[in-house]
Formats: sequence, structure tokens, C-alpha cells
Amino acid sequence: MSEIITWSAVETAARIRDRSVSVTEVTQAHLDRIAMWEPGLNAVVDNLGETALAQAAEMDRAGPGDGVLHGLPVTIKINVDFAGLPNSNGLPAQNHTPSASDGPVVANYRAAGAIPIGRTNTPEFSLRWFTSNPIHGVTENSVNRALTPGGSSGGASSSVAAGIGVLAHGNDLGGSLRYPAYCCGLATLRPSLGRVPAFNPSAPAERPAMLQTMSVQGSIARNFGDIRLALRAQERRSPLDPLWNGAADSGRTRRAVPRIGVCADPFGDGIAADVATAVDKAAAALKATGAEIVETKPPMAREAADIWGRLLNTETDVMMMDGMRQVGSDQVLDLLQGYVEIFGTTDLKGYMQDQAARLTIQRAWALMFEDIDVLLMPVSGQLPFALEQDFRQRGRLPDIIRAQRFLFIANVLGLPATSVPTGKVDGVPTGVQIIGAWRDDDLCIDISERLETALALDLSPVAPAS
Repeated sequence: MSEIITWSAVETAARIRDRSVSVTEVTQAHLDRIAMWEPGLNAVVDNLGETALAQAAEMDRAGPGDGVLHGLPVTIKINVDFAGLPNSNGLPAQNHTPSASDGPVVANYRAAGAIPIGRTNTPEFSLRWFTSNPIHGVTENSVNRALTPGGSSGGASSSVAAGIGVLAHGNDLGGSLRYPAYCCGLATLRPSLGRVPAFNPSAPAERPAMLQTMSVQGSIARNFGDIRLALRAQERRSPLDPLWNGAADSGRTRRAVPRIGVCADPFGDGIAADVATAVDKAAAALKATGAEIVETKPPMAREAADIWGRLLNTETDVMMMDGMRQVGSDQVLDLLQGYVEIFGTTDLKGYMQDQAARLTIQRAWALMFEDIDVLLMPVSGQLPFALEQDFRQRGRLPDIIRAQRFLFIANVLGLPATSVPTGKVDGVPTGVQIIGAWRDDDLCIDISERLETALALDLSPVAPAS
């Protein structure tokens, strides 16, 4: 294993700045990791080695740049516009026409000096917590081949865990950053609504309202220092996203001693014992750093999760389902029907009532955050699922949805949330979620980094499986 790929993004950037290593050497080391893992892992499905090395050589000739990601190798998920390559979103029918320009998240990475070395896999429509599609096949978890790498940013999580890139772009509509990070023992932030600009210029129509307000762009990395660095690059304004908001934080005064709310089971119907243990472990570790730990019952958690599913399924049914039936596989369309069976849909009156209730819940959580700085809770009610379990055990879909409700709350309320690894149980990664008030992204990162330091986990890339 090359020493270079063991470096964090922060350390790599520093070594490039002081010229102890060239951009070309860094880029080549990470491209070598793609060669080690692919084909087989199906995480990096587009190898951009030729253009990456050309960009690296030009950077070496020009000398150190002032971008915060100057010379850093990154991966980009295949469901955002990337100039010259198709935005397939995992769909064969959309895997032909190259995007004419970069979306804002790719443009911001480039403006910060990052070098895209590959594009990573996503499921069809990016609407699963598992990652496979008819174009590229099943993405495996580089940490544990028996487990899903998560979804929909499963290619992102599996690749960065394997030492392919120092940062992996992903997005999050219902946990698609946090769950893959959880499955691979990694760090991530689901940014606040409006923090990172989002738009695909190739899209034939605007996204429906709930997709606009619940889906965000972000990054997965091996530690939270790298996540902070990525956020500085990604949060740059773009006029393509009118919902972008430059507020630095929530406006709350930070406490000298962090006050951490803890709730292992906000829904009150049970979680896996190992999940509860991870929450207890994280709370104890934060307490040992001097933080104050407060048992907290978040308000209207079940209502928030139900509204997430009902509004999303209603919009999908009304505005997108006809087109989805034309391009989606029978298997994924059956799964989407399962979502409808579990959450239901609603009429116009119900839709408007749910939107009103959503604001009520947002206000209740804002008041909760007057008493605590952040809320510590599970990422999922279960340990990471088996590879392709939703397809292979369709009858288990209600159990999967029940476990994933912990993810939906941040999306429907527009809040920042991290996924923080807490170790492994018999080779299976564990972790916790830290949710903050709207715009308090940096506070979430700070508390997550505090926990990460206290746990002192080995965050090195995994070795290729035999």
C-alpha cells in the first residue's frame, strides 16, 4: 500500500503545498488503487485516469494553487452533471447523452482545485439504500463484502474506504450520504438545506418541491477534518440554485461546554442491541471529553418520518412515475411500489396539510435546539443490511423502512446531520448520527470530530480483498 493513499485530504493538501510530493504522484497513487480494486468492486464505474493525470501535470507545472482542494483526487457520483459524460442516474436509457456542462457541485470541486479521478455507482433513480443498476451491476462493500455499501452513494463510500480518492461526492434525499458512510465506517455530513448549491443543467424539468427541499449534495471521507475541508469547497455560491443560503450558522450562541441531547429510540418501538450500544458508547466518549449529556426526547419523530415518505411518494406518483415506468427495471419499479404500500400517498388537501405539519415539526425541533447543541441518535435501527437485501428479500422491505426512519427526519426538516463511525462488531461497522439546528453544519462537524478523536479509531483505507 502506497503511503500516499493513507494520508487524509488535509495532510495531502499540506504536502502538495510544501512540495514534498507532486500532484502527479498523488494522482497516480490513487489511480493505482482503482487498478487494484476494479473491476470487481464496481464502485468506480468511470475511470478518469487520462484526464486526471493531464490535469495533475499541468498543476505541477503551474505550481501551488490557492484552492482549498488543490491537487486532491476526488470521485463524483454518476447522478450529477459532469461535462462530457452522461448523467445516467443508474438508468440505461439515460446513459448515452453527455452532459454539456458541470453541475454546481462539480464546478465547485473543480474551482477549489480538486482532480476528479473517477465516477462512482448509484442505484436506479438513486432511490435505494443499496447500490446496483443494469449498467454497472452490484457495488460491493470494500470493508465487508457480505454487506451493502449503502445507497444511494454506495459507490462513493466503498471507493473512499478503499483508498480511492480522499473525498467522495454524494447526495442525500433519505440518508444517501449518512447510510453509506455508516455501512463503510466513514465520516459524512448531510448539509443543511441551501448550504451547498444543487442543480443539474441537463434536467428536462425542475425537481418537485420536496426533492428541492429534502435532497442535498455533500461528501464522504475517512475523517471529519476532511469533511470540513470539503464543505468549504462545496458551499461556494452558484446562481443556478436560488435556494442557496450563505448564512454561516443558526445564530445561536455556542455554549462553552457542549450540551448533547441523546435519544437511542425516538420512535419507541425498539432498536438492535448493537445499535443501542453504539449510542451509549458515543455518549460516554463525549461525556469523557467534558461535554454535558442530556436524555432528550425529540418531538414528533414518527410524524416527521411518515411525512417524509408520504410527501415523497405523492410527488413521485403525480409528477414522475409515468416517466419512471418507461426507463426503470421491473425490479426497481416493484420496489418503488413497495414504498407506496408502506407510506401511502395523499390527495391535494392531505399534501397541503402535511406541508403545514412539517413547519410545525420544524418549529418544535428549533425549540428543542434552544436547550441542546446537537442531538445524538442512531443512523439506522439495525446494523448494516446484507448485500442487495431489498431485492433478494423483498418481503423484508417493511423492516428495512422501519430501521431507516432515523435517517428521514433531517431530510424532511432540512437539518444538518453527520454519520460518525464508532467501531465494528464482528467485522460489521457501527456508528451514530449527530443532528444540529438548521445552518449549524460546522457545529455538527466539530462535535463529530470531538467524538472521532475520543474514540481513536483506525481510519486507514482497507486493503484489497484476496
